[in-house]
Amino acid sequence: MINAHNPTATPVATDLDPATIFETDWQIYRTLVDNNLLFHQEVSEILVQEMKTRFSGGFRFLDLACGDADVMSRALRKTAVTNYLGVDLSPQALAIAAKNMEDSPFDARLEQMDILTTLSENPGSYDVIWCGLCLHHFQSNEEKTQVFSTIRSALSSNGVFFSFEPVLPEGISLETFNRQNRQQFREHWSPPLTEEQFERLMTHIETCDFPENTHGWLTTGRAAAFSTAEELFAIPDCGYCRLFRFEK
Repeated sequence: MINAHNPTATPVATDLDPATIFETDWQIYRTLVDNNLLFHQEVSEILVQEMKTRFSGGFRFLDLACGDADVMSRALRKTAVTNYLGVDLSPQALAIAAKNMEDSPFDARLEQMDILTTLSENPGSYDVIWCGLCLHHFQSNEEKTQVFSTIRSALSSNGVFFSFEPVLPEGISLETFNRQNRQQFREHWSPPLTEEQFERLMTHIETCDFPENTHGWLTTGRAAAFSTAEELFAIPDCGYCRLFRFEK
């Protein structure tokens, strides 16, 4: 059952049509997922096993920056989840998420809301919080630590937070990392991405992404008072993105 909540969103000033922007970016994202270029399938399987092991009964799941919720809608059907909340700022993404959550065997709710607002308004509410490919958009370590602390506060006493994020290798600058990635991604991602899609994706990565190294991500979790912080999975060869687990 879908309970969609769509409050009036604050408009963002732009000269571009938001629907066109979404359609373009969503097609890029779908190409990455459909071709498993960021190993969503492997990450999904690990998450399912984690949730099965931890929660034999029902549990409450929060999906931060859920997007179209395609991967998670399929994964959660394999678990004992009872309540799902997906939040995102994009009404277009939430409309697709609503279709992906149709006929789900658990209570599914979607809200157009900023992730920090969601977290601060629901302390202690969720057994599992998931955030994939989002937190690296916060530029400073201080901002990331604040977000991690707010996530921890929103977890139940035995709650767990999973994060899947780009990771900056030890000892190299972000500029060098981006330059190396541009070369490697062109070899492996273009095709299936068109040249236009590839350039748009790289422009986003090079201007909007601020990854930490592995130690930095784990240290951020510990600084936010998580009792444990561990790496569970790294994309083979380059380790570009890694899956982390943080227990309250």
